[in-house]
Amino acid sequence: MSLLPVMVIFGLSFPPVFFELIVSLALFFVLRRLLQPTGIYDFVWHPALFNTALYCCLFYLISCLFV
Repeated sequence: MSLLPVMVIFGLSFPPVFFELIVSLALFFVLRRLLQPTGIYDFVWHPALFNTALYCCLFYLISCLFV
C-alpha cells in the first residue's frame, strides 16, 4: 500500500499510483532531454524500447520511494 491518500480533485478520485505515474513521466522527459545530446541513442538498438524500459525503471524507482 502507498502512503499517499486517495486525492479527490473537482469530484474526481485519483489513486496514489496516478501521481507516481505523473512524477515518473516528468522525470522521464527531463532525463530523455538530458540523454539525447550525449549520443547514447547511437548505441541503442531500438530507441522506443529503450525509452519504454527507461520509463518503467523510473516508475519502479518512484513507486519504491513512495512505499
